[in-house]
Amino acid sequence: MSTSSEERRRTEAALVRAIDMDPDATSPQTRTAVSAYVDVLLDEGLLPEAAVIAFKATLTRAESLYRFEAEAREQTRARLVSACIDCYFAARLGDEVRVSRTASLRLVREEESAGDRAPGASA
Repeated sequence: MSTSSEERRRTEAALVRAIDMDPDATSPQTRTAVSAYVDVLLDEGLLPEAAVIAFKATLTRAESLYRFEAEAREQTRARLVSACIDCYFAARLGDEVRVSRTASLRLVREEESAGDRAPGASA
């Protein structure tokens, strides 16, 4: 059985390889690697800010990003970070959504309560 840090190193290396092969955030291989890495970060209990910091640190290890001009590199990094954030919150959505089993409240309309007013009261 692997420890958390070993799993994180493996998924981090897989993420860097996927980005080196195809830095497009919509690429299925890259998206899968991003998702796997984010899952490990979630398992470690990282908050969103810490997960993004860890993800950005990993991006600095992707040598293929340095072949782009500065502006294109930043746009690619931004798309990858957005994919990270999307994966993070998509994975946490199940934790955040609570199903209410209570009946909804009945709305009281002004027209219904107008009949209850005292005679001679203005509307």
